[in-house]
Amino acid sequence: MTSSPTGSTVLAIGSYTSATGGRGQGITLVPRDPSSGRLGRPGHVADCASPSFLATGAPGLVHAAHEVDEGFVSTRRYDGGRWELLGEQSSGGSSPCHLTVTPDVVLAANYGGGVGVLGLTGGVVTGLRQTLHGNGSGPDRERQEASHPHSTRLLAPDAFAVLDLGTDEVRVHTLGADGASPDPVQVVDLAPGTGPRHAVVDAGRVHVAGELDASVTSFTLREGRLSDPVRTSALVGSGDEPVYPSEIALAPWGLVVANRSADVITLFEVVDGVPRAVRDVTIGVANPRHVLVIGHHLYVAAQDSDAVVHLTLDDDLTVVDRSVVEVGSPTYVLPL
Repeated sequence: MTSSPTGSTVLAIGSYTSATGGRGQGITLVPRDPSSGRLGRPGHVADCASPSFLATGAPGLVHAAHEVDEGFVSTRRYDGGRWELLGEQSSGGSSPCHLTVTPDVVLAANYGGGVGVLGLTGGVVTGLRQTLHGNGSGPDRERQEASHPHSTRLLAPDAFAVLDLGTDEVRVHTLGADGASPDPVQVVDLAPGTGPRHAVVDAGRVHVAGELDASVTSFTLREGRLSDPVRTSALVGSGDEPVYPSEIALAPWGLVVANRSADVITLFEVVDGVPRAVRDVTIGVANPRHVLVIGHHLYVAAQDSDAVVHLTLDDDLTVVDRSVVEVGSPTYVLPL
């Protein structure tokens, strides 16, 4: 299992801004002590509209998905004193909420429909090359009335998956010099009402977080194709209120899943490729939209608490330290 580099000294925090009813300012930089993991006072801000998802690409560059009606993707550079905007391009749809960056393209999942394939020149987003569309719906009339791509994930250098929360599908497309295959080469149907949101790939397995049924579904990955699904709960506990997983991430001990409504981070061990929830960690803040794992440190973007929370876990996966910084409507934590 792997996680993010342990030596990161700066974190970039994405947010919802007033453009979409949030309280964030844009992309905020927060210093991090690499020895203790603790967070410092927030610093430089890139003032921009609802950069809800961030991703690194070429050295020194940060891409952002701006989750607004006329969605767009931007590329910026931070030189230590200021942010420099290098490029902006349409995401190919509305409300882009996830980016996957390859050496040649950026894949933008538009929650409003469609996956945009954007070109890169010198590491900067250029034109929209194509848009991939899905069709269908699911049993949840409020959330699954139509296709809602929530993320993409590379499965191999020449293949990627589209996780469609609206249709309960994982669609696999090929990727080459000419772009993505217009039609999927594999369509995997998940249980009705799963609402696939995000996924991670590790050791020949793909683990998918189901937002609408609080599940994790694991697949065998062979040559860019998925098979043999195994479903488990996204948390240890249960209650009367629905739980909505947001992020799933790799960790040295297995996996973590951020569970909204329950407002816990659930720790998983993975045995023979199958995850098992072993502990729900209470975080004391509301709506954990994203969690970053750096070694035994967790960084949680608590959207409704206007806070980024740092937790240190010991070898027994017990919380032994905590630090908190205030950031309006945080949605994503990216190590720089």
